[in-house]
Amino acid sequence: MSIDCCNVISMATVEPKLILLFSGKRKSGKDYVTDLIHKRLGPDVCCILRLSGPLKQQYAQDHGLDFEELLGAGEYKEKYRADMIQWGEKQREKDPGFFCRLAIKGAQHPSG
Repeated sequence: MSIDCCNVISMATVEPKLILLFSGKRKSGKDYVTDLIHKRLGPDVCCILRLSGPLKQQYAQDHGLDFEELLGAGEYKEKYRADMIQWGEKQREKDPGFFCRLAIKGAQHPSG
């Protein structure tokens, strides 16, 4: 799971002052831009939550697959990509906040 945070205060107990949401197609630079912002602001001020990690983790768990392999860029992930996308869409239809809750579950809020 790709959650980059510091400190020990749970996000559930502290409301963020600002939330920036980045979305886009594969390989569009979302991770690159958010990593630059995080580096510039610092981990004491912000954290990055990504939905892809929790989605892949839950998909792997539900389908008996190797989560670490799904995180990679190889054939293993490509083999399951179409089904994983379809599965994710069905999960969001049932519960739009499902993956967001998974992403924040283990996240830590910066102290800033």
